[in-house]
Amino acid sequence: MRRDLFMGIDGGASSTTCVVVDSSGRVHASGHAGPVDHLYRPAGRRQTRRALRDAVDAALAASRCRGRLRAIVAGLTGLEPDSPEARLARRMVHEVVRADIIRVTWDVEVAFAGAAAGGSGIMVIAGTGSVAFGRNARGQTARAGGYGFLIDDHGGGVSIGQAALRAVLQARDGRGPHTRLLPLITERLGDWPAIRRAVYGEGGRVLLASLVPLVARAAASHDAVARRILGAAGQALADLAAAVARRLDMREESFDLFTVGGVFAAGELVRKSLRRALRKHALRCRLRPPIFPPAIGAALLAMEAAGVPLQSAVLRQLKSTSAPEDQTR
Repeated sequence: MRRDLFMGIDGGASSTTCVVVDSSGRVHASGHAGPVDHLYRPAGRRQTRRALRDAVDAALAASRCRGRLRAIVAGLTGLEPDSPEARLARRMVHEVVRADIIRVTWDVEVAFAGAAAGGSGIMVIAGTGSVAFGRNARGQTARAGGYGFLIDDHGGGVSIGQAALRAVLQARDGRGPHTRLLPLITERLGDWPAIRRAVYGEGGRVLLASLVPLVARAAASHDAVARRILGAAGQALADLAAAVARRLDMREESFDLFTVGGVFAAGELVRKSLRRALRKHALRCRLRPPIFPPAIGAALLAMEAAGVPLQSAVLRQLKSTSAPEDQTR
């Protein structure tokens, strides 16, 4: 039987995933490819085209369902909605595969749609950077943060790594208190000349974010400096959530707060600080892990764009037919 099909694409900095689902919520196939890149660079445009084509071709080859592709939604990292790059990305998708509806947006929107299973709430992402995104019961959306490590991203991995290195160098100079971070980071990176080369080199941003586990390790050993750094990160992430709640008039209602990203795996201290700060903001929210991954979120947005109601039976079918690697635990 021919069915209406929907495609969701999550193009990330590490990989690209494409899923094909039908209107009942059954996942027919998934395809994987390499990462996308920024579209304002020629090399980035070539890489993104290749990633989109490879992921879509893999998903279509694996799908045994034949039907009309009604809608496609793709979420790409580093993309701002309604930008020239977003329009270019839409043309790229159209070159690869045809559908009645094609929409391209930023990766945060599809991540939220997956986290909330197409519903409402607020999501805080704390990975390399940080951002909050929410949707209220009226369908209105808002963001806070996500402006990059040179300007913002407080509470994200880069800002935690920056704070850790700052504390280590100040402790070594005698300008700051002793911290267990000093031997941990020196053992990992070496002394200042090696640190300088690593941080100010091409991979400095990723390297800074990779220091988060060391901060968590020092904090677990009751290091006051490390605990202060993680506590400040939790406070900053709560501030992001509160800003979105204010913009969406959600401060007087109960809602789910979805926590996404590696910073939340840095031990309970970040979450404790987050919860404490949320109480100070008087937010009535429940912390929850995401329900679905971003690629499924993109498929949910595709179904929504085509007018398919996201009933509970559809969500149950999505959960039961997703491959283990496509599910969020």
